[in-house]
Amino acid sequence: MDDDFRTYAAQRTRWFDVGVSSDDDPHRAGAAAASRALTGPDPRLLVVFCSIRMDPHAVLAGIKEVAAGVPLIGCSSGAELSVEGPGAGGVTVAAFGGSGFSVRTSAATGTRTAPREGGLEVARSAFAGMDGANQLMLLLTDGLVDDQDKIIGGVYEMLGAGVALAGGAAGTALKPDGSNANTFHMHDGEVLTDAVVAAAITSDGPFGVAMRHGFREVGEPMMVTRSRKGRIYTLDNRPALHAYLDRLGAPAEAYHDKEAFVAFSRLRPLCVLRRATEEVRFVTEHADLGEGSLMCVGDVPEGGMVWPLESDADSTIEAVDRVWPAAVEALGGRPARGFLVFDCGIRQDILSQAPAGDQGGEEVGRMVRQAGGLPFVGFYTWGEIARVRGVNGLHHQSLVVLAVG
Repeated sequence: MDDDFRTYAAQRTRWFDVGVSSDDDPHRAGAAAASRALTGPDPRLLVVFCSIRMDPHAVLAGIKEVAAGVPLIGCSSGAELSVEGPGAGGVTVAAFGGSGFSVRTSAATGTRTAPREGGLEVARSAFAGMDGANQLMLLLTDGLVDDQDKIIGGVYEMLGAGVALAGGAAGTALKPDGSNANTFHMHDGEVLTDAVVAAAITSDGPFGVAMRHGFREVGEPMMVTRSRKGRIYTLDNRPALHAYLDRLGAPAEAYHDKEAFVAFSRLRPLCVLRRATEEVRFVTEHADLGEGSLMCVGDVPEGGMVWPLESDADSTIEAVDRVWPAAVEALGGRPARGFLVFDCGIRQDILSQAPAGDQGGEEVGRMVRQAGGLPFVGFYTWGEIARVRGVNGLHHQSLVVLAVG
């Protein structure tokens, strides 16, 4: 049997497609999006990104009408991504099908108080008894969890570094009173809150995972001389807040006015330099301007190195043209069938500062061109997950692309 025939035979064993609906009725939207995604026989997994503005129970009921019994994971989204552009208020569905895929889904609740235990639970028996040289865990965490890196740490304890991870954190939207609406997750026929859901997938074809952020390093790396988890007290033995703001040329009011600090810092994260990877950390509003400490989402290890970052609309959009080819290249020369996209919601804010006030339309236009006619869906996340080696894989203000080969 020659290589061309093996490739053809493998292609016949699996398929990937997507469906989108912006119908105002959540039941009809779920049914329509799922129907459009189910283009082949033997569906093995549905992945759903559902607007926070929709009733997830009704969406699930619609999906079950056309895909009863198909394993499913999903989560809430502040805004969705597809070939139709960025949109808020819809349902997107990706379908994996064919005997070339094997899938096991899992879920855990209580991750806001016990994130590590949630990671352990969803990965505990994830790949037990599953064949396939290519393994991927698709992981949807909760954007309201402070220590999402602990979820990934729990997954690592169970699976080690040999399994690639891709995914993102469930998004939400602000309520009229300024607070966050509660996120939700979907697992098979259930709607969950305070949860993490996962799909362990093996395939007779490859997966390609890539991450890019579009930020530029400012100056030289700085040493984290005192920190605890995400709280950074000193950089290069100076108060971290002052060292960070000085390096980035912040306005004077950012040093003493919390509102000015938040407006400046939320678009200027830190990059944590690790042995095998670089991870972007969002600088939160919980800085202590009095003591001069910074607070990041995710661990920033003492003794490590960090790099202050900055960007603009052009560099943010250009990340699409870097991450997409990297994900395809990771397939090792095999063709892609389609893509899942996990894009940080704050990247939308950066794009909105462009002269034309782009809210993601140009970015998604780049995605359409890079996809070259292949299907893709995604959502704007509250944290991005991409790991192909090493222990960690949590990112912020980044763009993650999963290529399905």
